Amino acid sequence: MGKVKSKLERKKEIQEIYDVYVNAWGGYADEPKEAPVVEIIEKIAKDVDLPPSYLFTIAAGEGLGWIYLSDLNNYKNGKVITDKKMSGFQNLGLDFFGDPQEWPNLKRYLPKTYNEGDEFESVKEVRDEAFGKETVYSANFKNLESAIWAMAAVLKQRADRFEKDWKKLKYIKPTEDEWGFWIYFYYQRPELAFQKIKELKSYDIFYLKTSDRTKIRTKALERIAAWRYIQHYNIFSK
Repeated sequence: MGKVKSKLERKKEIQEIYDVYVNAWGGYADEPKEAPVVEIIEKIAKDVDLPPSYLFTIAAGEGLGWIYLSDLNNYKNGKVITDKKMSGFQNLGLDFFGDPQEWPNLKRYLPKTYNEGDEFESVKEVRDEAFGKETVYSANFKNLESAIWAMAAVLKQRADRFEKDWKKLKYIKPTEDEWGFWIYFYYQRPELAFQKIKELKSYDIFYLKTSDRTKIRTKALERIAAWRYIQHYNIFSK
């Protein structure tokens, strides 16, 4: 049996593979105080059939990690608080979850008891985009579990859409890295993602040679790198 690589060794290795910054988001889930989050992620990921480490990676990168879990005010008696209201806009990047056009596409991925008014409230938010300010319908959630359910539903819906598209294009099944990369791309811009894989005639995750961190391609690669690094922590079941 070979020597187990240290976190720094594994981080350097991942950086060389993907040529992007490697976020150490496993640090938001590797202590006893964060165990309630891990339990919620594991349960929901199993129900929707997503790798829990991937679900956590995307959630952490969208704000759960660096906004919510890094704030000491969100801890009490040595544990993260899970029963306080959460902004999907601020904490999970769920900018469109409360949109009447988005909600019908997501209901089938959620528990039958999950509904507007109980689990979440639609709320208008204003975000800054390259083309200017834009008003979106996000959501405020009753607690952390409701918010994670919403994130999981969006990711699973995007995963199904990606699968439908690759079958439509008669592509082979993507590798795990390709799957994770394009699910995040679909999470951000589903129409553009389909256009891109059609244009590329492949799933090439290294198609654009740029280090510009504002590009979706770079963000998606950073998510894959962070996912692989989180797996090295052995926090989640898979």
